[in-house]
Amino acid sequence: MTERLLQFIWQFQYYNRTGLKLLSGEALTITHPGAFNVNQGPDFTDARIKIEDTFWAGNIELHLHSSDWHKHLHSGDTNYHNIILHVVWIYDQEVMDSNGQALPTLVLNELVPKVLLEKYEWLMLSQDFVPCQKQLPALSDLGWLAWKERLA
Repeated sequence: MTERLLQFIWQFQYYNRTGLKLLSGEALTITHPGAFNVNQGPDFTDARIKIEDTFWAGNIELHLHSSDWHKHLHSGDTNYHNIILHVVWIYDQEVMDSNGQALPTLVLNELVPKVLLEKYEWLMLSQDFVPCQKQLPALSDLGWLAWKERLA
């Protein structure tokens, strides 16, 4: 797992969104995952979520390990004082916001389909010039045509 893959999974919501729960046990609904931020600061901006019956709008930060929050020195960085959700692959340490409250945290590793991770690994390990070229014969004529049109 890489942080960029985790960001991709979050951005396109390739995880089971049914019955989401925070580490605290509170119900979580993702209304909008936010816009991917290519600049300095949180990974996603302008996200919209609902925790129990309260709606939140703001920024979301993703990490492979929850402890990366401290390794990346976010605690003292004002860019991270308005995080509404901390999304992690592995929870290994509690993280507090600037007010000393535990950040709402969602752990994704059990919510992502294993087949997605297997296909990603297969594509990354491929030595072919076009990593998915062995899959092309299985593509229907309509699928092939649609793909070529998207390239134009």
